Amino acid sequence: MQEFLDTHNLQAESRTDARKEKMEAAAVWELIGSAEQIVVAKGKRVETFVPTEDTQASILKVVLGRSGSLRSPTVRSGDVFFVGYNATLYASAAPFV
Repeated sequence: MQEFLDTHNLQAESRTDARKEKMEAAAVWELIGSAEQIVVAKGKRVETFVPTEDTQASILKVVLGRSGSLRSPTVRSGDVFFVGYNATLYASAAPFV
């Protein structure tokens, strides 16, 4: 992720180390639940969700890592959250490039 930021001359407004500051499911939903979209990258697979109470469980299942905390990297751009890293997604679809 840092290489991507450096390549595109971008700076993060804020940064949190997910290994040191755990976010449990309720806190994660509070953060991302009001987003317009949540784009989740896991390997080569990319899924897009529109958060609602009906989709909450399925979204939390893919955005929480094995430790039960929010997966990294997580990037917020406007009303869209990008969770996980996929170079193609970040290079072609992200509005912050």
